[in-house]
Amino acid sequence: MNNAKIIDERDSVATMIENVKKGDVVKFTISGVQKEIIAMDDIPLYHKIAINEIKKGDMVTKYGEYIGEASADIKVGEHVHVHNIMSVRKIVTD
Repeated sequence: MNNAKIIDERDSVATMIENVKKGDVVKFTISGVQKEIIAMDDIPLYHKIAINEIKKGDMVTKYGEYIGEASADIKVGEHVHVHNIMSVRKIVTD
């Protein structure tokens, strides 16, 4: 059974639908194919896990949309959160 969810084929991260511990197997389906990776960190429920290598400066994609820019290299299976991505959202002021 899957313990992570991907919405769009372009996603570079999956969303955890269970808490996982470092070393646990993370299972998800992408384009109809079941995939498995190993969690490199403890990852809480609803947080993100890298499903592809992400280089510093690369855009991070979730639900088919850019959610931020990698502020460090991120390996497959690592927790993706505020410690390794930064917002690229522009704040509009009048």
